[in-house]
Amino acid sequence: MRIALVSDIHSNLEALEAVLKDIDAYGCDKIYCLGDILDYGPNPTEVLDIALERFELNILGNHEEALMLVAEDFNERAMRSVEWTREQLNDPELDRDKRHRYWNFLDELSKIKQHKQGDLLFVHGSPRKPTHEYVFPKDSMDEAKIRGMFAKIDRFCFCGHSHIPGIYSETGKYGHPKNLPNGEIDLRRFRKLLVNIGSVGQPRDHDTRACYVILDGNKLVFRRVEYDFNITVEKIKAIKKLPTFLAERLILGK
Repeated sequence: MRIALVSDIHSNLEALEAVLKDIDAYGCDKIYCLGDILDYGPNPTEVLDIALERFELNILGNHEEALMLVAEDFNERAMRSVEWTREQLNDPELDRDKRHRYWNFLDELSKIKQHKQGDLLFVHGSPRKPTHEYVFPKDSMDEAKIRGMFAKIDRFCFCGHSHIPGIYSETGKYGHPKNLPNGEIDLRRFRKLLVNIGSVGQPRDHDTRACYVILDGNKLVFRRVEYDFNITVEKIKAIKKLPTFLAERLILGK
């Protein structure tokens, strides 16, 4: 079975549509989303419609959590985006049943902070703190953090949240997908592994292309997909309530 793993779409419709086209071309059987479907980007309702239709599994992200609760750890600029996204989901011009469906989905999502499937663990942030702990490349040198995270992993853990793709070993090694032949790894080589699948809608590894992962038996493949981010940039700039830095970072991939 081929499973496509996506995360951190952040209401970026252009990136998501490009990734879905790539997923379909690869012949994936299921799509799992590891959180942050919403916020930051200009098309929350359109992206949520796709998630409801296409994703087999959805994990709670910190931005969905912020939409449902008080986002105490969000700064002022991030809160502006949360508030605008809430307005779109509550738009009175939307069909009432659709609005209810959106909020019922988010309410159910708030209960799904992780998903275990055999020896596979799926979270948004980290195995220790599923919605809030980031995993960055520099953390590979933090022995206590690596030890603490891998204590929660049976074999393989998949996460997003930092928007920076890569693989982390229990011995404290980090590898970026660009250094992997064809972006692929043979999972049989590892006793345990933590995999950050990167971001579909807001990459932050200085690569503007959308990023996602395909889990194909014992093979894991990082995929990078070109999309016209300038369309998304112009949409964000046209929305006065969204901070302009959300557009600028798509151009820089950071």
